[in-house]
Order: sequence, then C-alpha cells, then structure tokens
Amino acid sequence: MKICIISNSHPSNDVRLFYKLATSLAKQHEVWLITTNGMVNDKHNPYQLVVDSESPWRALRHLAHKVRELKPDLLICVEPLTLLVAWRLKKKLGFKVIFDVHEFFANAFAERFPLLIRFPFFLVYLFGLKYLQKIADFVFTVNREVGIQLLGRKAETRMLALPNYPVRHVWDYECNIPGALEHICQMSFDLIYIGGLTHDRGVFKILKLASLLKLEFPRLKILILGKFFSPETEKQFHQSINSYNLNAIIYYHEWIPAEKIGLLLKRCRFGLWLFNPLSRRLKLTVPLKVLEYLSAGLPVITVKTPLMKALIEHNGLGVCCGSQARSIAKTTAKMLRLPEPEYQAMSQKCLSISDTLFNWESLEPQIFKAIDRVAAQ
Repeated sequence: MKICIISNSHPSNDVRLFYKLATSLAKQHEVWLITTNGMVNDKHNPYQLVVDSESPWRALRHLAHKVRELKPDLLICVEPLTLLVAWRLKKKLGFKVIFDVHEFFANAFAERFPLLIRFPFFLVYLFGLKYLQKIADFVFTVNREVGIQLLGRKAETRMLALPNYPVRHVWDYECNIPGALEHICQMSFDLIYIGGLTHDRGVFKILKLASLLKLEFPRLKILILGKFFSPETEKQFHQSINSYNLNAIIYYHEWIPAEKIGLLLKRCRFGLWLFNPLSRRLKLTVPLKVLEYLSAGLPVITVKTPLMKALIEHNGLGVCCGSQARSIAKTTAKMLRLPEPEYQAMSQKCLSISDTLFNWESLEPQIFKAIDRVAAQ
C-alpha cells in the first residue's frame, strides 16, 4: 500500500511524523512524508518531500499537487487545514483518509484571544474542525480525551489513541556534538525543562524556584531548553534572571533538533514539568517531554493532577507537588537531597518502564491493525 502523510507546518524530520508514524508504517508499506520544510529523501523508505510555501494556507495547493502525483491508497492528514486536501482529492483519487489529531486544536486556538471571548472562538473552531474531519475514514489521536472532544459518541468506533511515547532506547546512541552545544555538553545540570516557554508552562515558576533554592544549593544548575512564543515573555524572562541574580544558575538554550536532545538529557538529574493546572489541554495530556525524561532515566518533578499522580507517583518515577512556587521548591529540595542509591533506583525505574511500557514500538500492532481495517472499508 502507498501511504502519504501530509502537514502544512511540521518539518519532514518531525519526531511523531517521521521517527514514529512514518518509520513504523514503512515496515509494511511505501510511505511518503510531505511537509513544508526540513530534510529531503527520495531514496529510502520512508521518503521525505518538501514543498515550497510562503504560508500554511498556500502550502495546501502544493501538497495537493504532490498527492495527485503520487496517487496514494491512504492519505494521513496531520494539521486541520490539510483535511481540505482530502476534501478536494478523495473522490477523484479514491484513497482512504486518516486524520492524526495530536492536540486540543480548538483549545489552543481559543487561547490566542482574551479570556472573556475565548469560549465563542473555541466553539467556532471546534464546529469547523468537526465538520472537516467528516472526510476522514478513521482518526488517530494523541489521547482518548482529544478523540472524545472531536468525535463524541463515535470515538469508540472511529479512533485509535496513539500516545506520543518515545521510540525504545531513543537516547542510546552516539552523535557529533554541534558547536553551539559544546559548552553546555561539558557541564552537568541538576534540573532540566524542555518545551514551550510561556506563563502557562511555568517558565517563571522555574526562576522563582531557583531563587528559593540557591541559598541551600549554591551550586545548583538548571537548564531551560525551548522556544519563546512571545517577545514580551522572552524579555521578561531575561530581566527576571538579572533581578533574581540567577545568571550562575539558569542556563538557557534555544530549541535544537529533536535527535540532539539526548545529548543534554544525559547530563541532567531531574526533569521539570510545571504547567498551569487550570489549563485543560495541559492537564489532560502526558507531554512528550515527560516521557522523554523517563526514557533518559530522569525522575520527574511535576505539578500534581490526577493524570500525573497516576503516572509519576504511582509508579515511583518522581514526585508531584502543588503548583505554587514555594511548594515546588520544597519538593525539589527534597529530591535534590536524595541519597545516591535512592536516586539510582528511581532512575532505573524510569528506564525500565520506558523500555517495557511507554515506548512507540508497543503501539505498532494497533497501528497496523487500524491501517488494515481502514484499507478494507
């Protein structure tokens, strides 16, 4: 079977699309990943193609042209707008369609607007998304809650939840250290945060945490790796580092390619996930970064929610705490004081559960079964 995966925003070497979905499907099928930027590979399956585009909207025409050329048996649409390509070509080419939903799109869209008017924008976006997804024969979702929001009562029969589990032994490799990382890779860190840098994701709680801990732990080092979505937030971040006098504690590095993150994880002891528990889409999803911490053997310090308590505390993979900075600092200090044998035992639990349960390969039988089911419709 020939399968095309299309996205109008992801790079062609995106972790979920290439290293997971495309690589798994390529074990049984011919797979073409078509995106708007990244690497090009037309020699080895899974193949990677990049189309020229000035915007996500204009990319749709180029994506549709490539799909028409390849004539796939199955089209996997990743972003909501790419469903328009399916609407345009499905009847003409006769392919099946799967929609891969990797986040609460309606919630994320509504958060761009002031609080008082978010709900109407949420409803409008969700209504449009529900209409567009009707072209899909099946839906992949990152978790069950995303599927229920989109499909309602049909979720049990039309979807398969594919959590963003890391690939097994994802960091067990050696690679060249880029020049930009050479200085950081000569250091060791107590704490690391990977992800988007926003108020809701707790970037300023990390700075407050550092200010509260620096007297007891004068050699504390925290690595923050990610991307700012707002210039104002970035400016406030650097000003806060200076006002808290944290220049010797906080080390910031902008986002790096996913395959290089293991270089930094291996130099850290604990992973941080300090999101705003009032954010529904952050509260109901286990982020990839948390699972990557576990796959690198890093116990996790996280805000307490029912989901995180069941994952982290129940399995002995770290600790949960309140969302206030002082509660986080108290809990973090307790973890930093762990005797080395206790830390190593907890780290080994993280590696073990990642290897046996929370890995992408464990999902492959369900993926192949779903693909066969869609093809037979």
